[in-house]
Amino acid sequence: MNEDPERQWETLLDSIEDGRVIPVIGPELVLLPDDGMLVPIDQWISKRLLKRLNLPESGLPKRLTYNDVVSRYLSHGGDRQDIYSDIYAILKPGIALADDHALRDLVSIEPFKLFVLLSCDPALAQAIDDARPQQRALRIAYAPNNISDLPVPFEELTQPVVFHLLGKASCAPEFVTCEEDLLEFLHALQDRQRQPEHLFDALREHYLLILGCGLNDWVTRFFLRTSRSAGLSQSRRFCETLVGEQAADAAGLLLFLENFSRKTRVVKTSSYAFVKELARRWRLRHHDDTPSPHPIAAAPVVKMAARGAIFISYASENRDAAKLLAGALSVQHLDVWLDREALQAGDDWDEKIRRNVERCSLFVPIVSRETLRESNRRRYFWREWNSASRIADGIAASEPFIVPVVIDGTRMDCTDVLPTSFSRVQAIDAPGGKIDPVSVSRLVKLVQEFHRRQPAH
Repeated sequence: MNEDPERQWETLLDSIEDGRVIPVIGPELVLLPDDGMLVPIDQWISKRLLKRLNLPESGLPKRLTYNDVVSRYLSHGGDRQDIYSDIYAILKPGIALADDHALRDLVSIEPFKLFVLLSCDPALAQAIDDARPQQRALRIAYAPNNISDLPVPFEELTQPVVFHLLGKASCAPEFVTCEEDLLEFLHALQDRQRQPEHLFDALREHYLLILGCGLNDWVTRFFLRTSRSAGLSQSRRFCETLVGEQAADAAGLLLFLENFSRKTRVVKTSSYAFVKELARRWRLRHHDDTPSPHPIAAAPVVKMAARGAIFISYASENRDAAKLLAGALSVQHLDVWLDREALQAGDDWDEKIRRNVERCSLFVPIVSRETLRESNRRRYFWREWNSASRIADGIAASEPFIVPVVIDGTRMDCTDVLPTSFSRVQAIDAPGGKIDPVSVSRLVKLVQEFHRRQPAH
């Protein structure tokens, strides 16, 4: 319990490097923007579910859970079956993850290949697909009446896997929405006949890194015991690291672990901060490694844009898409300017933006629902867009300069808020920032034409 923290970090990093660690992820690691704050995804969903069911908020806790909403709905005579399809409808359009979210840092640690998820949302699989575009995540969901397992033993997995241990959102009642659902799932998982065999073999034979699970007292005890082949007080090879901000308040659980599960290390900090620090230490440890082939890690950033660079302008909600796009372009040896990364504290933003827009070969605004939302029309990226539009007005119409990239199917011809210069060339469709090879070739050609037009020195 009193082991040196630096040694604990080194032990964890060594174990990850050896492929011996399985992350177990709860909803409190997945933070989404809501009314100017970042809230856990189950709270984000619960708030929208409450409105969808037209239920009053009075008397409910500020930290809403599904169970709070379900209990109130049932007390008002509602049909519990409605809850499943409503949560599915809330999640179906997709999730706009917050800037610099911790999931991206977690999945960037490539030895992690199995992620056990204790929430029903698709955010983790989405983060893996964004960070590892060449290895799309396999999604597997367990339910007491639909017992699914890993396709092969852990050692034979060849792609990242997200295993929804408490079910995945769907129209069917096959995921946890309330305490009764949770009880049924836990009851089923205690039964060896209904346990996913390959998954539980993996849990028993690996270190568990448990993040953002809320430290519910008895649920945590049940999960730890179920994932191990012997009593928690008995001698065992593998341990767990349990991370959570609420650890300081879970006195009963902490006393139990201290006395009966000494292989369980408790870290009393936020899962978000812990993952950020873990990823930072992982990057430092591997700073001499060959650069990752994945586009999200390939985009170079510079303090001042090179002459002829591509200027990518985006709303902060679309940062991940911008990074993915920049990575795909940098692989083609194109210079890319990502303003929010390249600007340093103390810079004159307006002057630096104007100068870099003037120096660039192409101005690439990322167009999305977020950028066109009325509430966002005074955001900083609009200054970039308007500055680029004024420069485009002084360029011959035959010379492409502004090339919009649409990342979510938004129809540019159905809005009148964009500068008119944005329609001079055909926009590129790049869902989530994933640009196709034909469009990349088109941008490469436009940059080459820009350089051919430049006077020789």
